[in-house]
Amino acid sequence: MTTPNADAVLEHLNTATAQGATCATLTPAIKAKLRELQGGQVLEVRVDDLSARDDIAAWCRLAGHELLAVVEAEPRQIRCSIRKKSG
Repeated sequence: MTTPNADAVLEHLNTATAQGATCATLTPAIKAKLRELQGGQVLEVRVDDLSARDDIAAWCRLAGHELLAVVEAEPRQIRCSIRKKSG
């Protein structure tokens, strides 16, 4: 599976000392990056904490953004494509 074309990229790699520790810094970083985009644009998030997959999906549901794709890009790295909600 390929990821949709992204309008912006957020790399959040090698930031967690323990699996699952990324959520506290990842979701605020995603929120800040999405503020730079217009509604309907796509943000690609690259993260090396595989447990972030569920965190990102839950956050998108709560915030109203659309999780378009989650792709395992390299060993221990995922790429998530998030479409910013309109309005």
